[in-house]
Amino acid sequence: MTLTTPSDKVLQVEDLVFERNGCTIFSGVNFHLEEGELLLLQGSNGCGKSTLMRILTTLVRPQQGRVCSYGENIYDDKHKYLSNIIFIGHQLALKLALSPLDNLNWSASSSRDRQYIFKVMDEMGLGAVSGLPCYRLSAGQLKRVALTKLFVSDAKLWLLDEPFVALDLSGISIIEKLINRHLKHNGSVLMTSHQDLSLSNIRKLDMSVWCR
Repeated sequence: MTLTTPSDKVLQVEDLVFERNGCTIFSGVNFHLEEGELLLLQGSNGCGKSTLMRILTTLVRPQQGRVCSYGENIYDDKHKYLSNIIFIGHQLALKLALSPLDNLNWSASSSRDRQYIFKVMDEMGLGAVSGLPCYRLSAGQLKRVALTKLFVSDAKLWLLDEPFVALDLSGISIIEKLINRHLKHNGSVLMTSHQDLSLSNIRKLDMSVWCR
């Protein structure tokens, strides 16, 4: 019998198993993510939340199971899948010798002009440091630069691994508003966070039930 995967799901994760150095990190992982939905991954440290994020970015592959987006295996056409996602993780993927503005110009979709990028940098409290090399910025400012990529991307699926770390209360509020706006426009978010959230349409998923 041929297995079919719903074509309307942003993500459909089926029976994932991941092992490292002969040890099973998690097994039997099953969930889905729909348009306009936020899925919050929870669980203790070491239960595989960040590993699952890396699988969803195609950086690593599971030993068993499959991940589909709109009915297609994400590994069958990685370019198509990756063009529709943005990942913000612990490694901020910024070029420290470049300015925040140059980093964002590098990341921005073709539909975003320079004036728009200046505007969102001001909204993120980065206007005064837009021309400085990133190595001169604080940890909180660097995190804001990385998260500003969300403003300038057209990606519909956001994968966010602890996005509020190193942010002050004003930064957290800005990102929460941005996430809510993304959800209202039928975007989807899969996120890990230990922060108490003021976000709409959250569904929580406890990874510890699949840990070994």
